[in-house]
Amino acid sequence: MSPQNVLDITRDGLLIVLWAVLPVVAVATITALVISVLQAVTQVQDQSIAQSVRLIAVLVTIVLASGVLGRDVLRFAERAFQVVGTLS
Repeated sequence: MSPQNVLDITRDGLLIVLWAVLPVVAVATITALVISVLQAVTQVQDQSIAQSVRLIAVLVTIVLASGVLGRDVLRFAERAFQVVGTLS
């Protein structure tokens, strides 16, 4: 296996991880921002409200995005195993 193949697999793996966590992090950030603004406006400072709403939003995002993200991870794994399989 050449160093270029190792770098390509590593780069692709890091990009897959980035694209896999990006929707979850974005939803968690937006949800936290909206909840904090609502708490500031209503002067309700209960942390359990923010945590539970953020948790529900993240879980829904994971469920909705799992098909697309799983397909991308599977494609990456297939390509990586094909490259590793050509070592012999």
